[in-house]
Amino acid sequence: MQLGMSESARFSTAEEARFRINYPNSRPRKSRIIALDAAGLEALRRISAQWSSDGAHFLRYVEPKSPTESLKMIAVDAVLEDTNGNRVSLIDEVADADVIVMVTTAGSSAEAAEVIGNACFVRSKMTTGLVLGSKEASPLELAVTLTAMRPFAAMLVISNGDEYVVEMLSALRA
Repeated sequence: MQLGMSESARFSTAEEARFRINYPNSRPRKSRIIALDAAGLEALRRISAQWSSDGAHFLRYVEPKSPTESLKMIAVDAVLEDTNGNRVSLIDEVADADVIVMVTTAGSSAEAAEVIGNACFVRSKMTTGLVLGSKEASPLELAVTLTAMRPFAAMLVISNGDEYVVEMLSALRA
């Protein structure tokens, strides 16, 4: 009895190759990397100076905007600021984004994550949370930040340094 081809071998045949798409993704990803606190902003400034993607916007959370008449109970907009100091609307940035990454440090308040998370939720956008500086923070400080961010980030990552943030942004194709 002869064994058949494995699925991997079968899918690499010339017959199956006709179903492959032979050109790169024509639409680059648009990413919004948002610092929630001062230490997160410093990390993003260092990273944005060496980042080469045109689709990435490095921003900082400034303050929430007043809720609208239709959504009084949930804040879904905020004022953000880019690295040049220009103020933009969270709603406008999220509407145009493919990837939203929130960056904060362990021990800081993550209340901004709630506003950003709600804005992303109502627009069906997935979010990622990066928590920096876990070595310097106590386990309690780290737990407080993780607990505050968990409901608002589909993926939550703890990092000890900027190099991990760069790797994570690359993996997300930001």
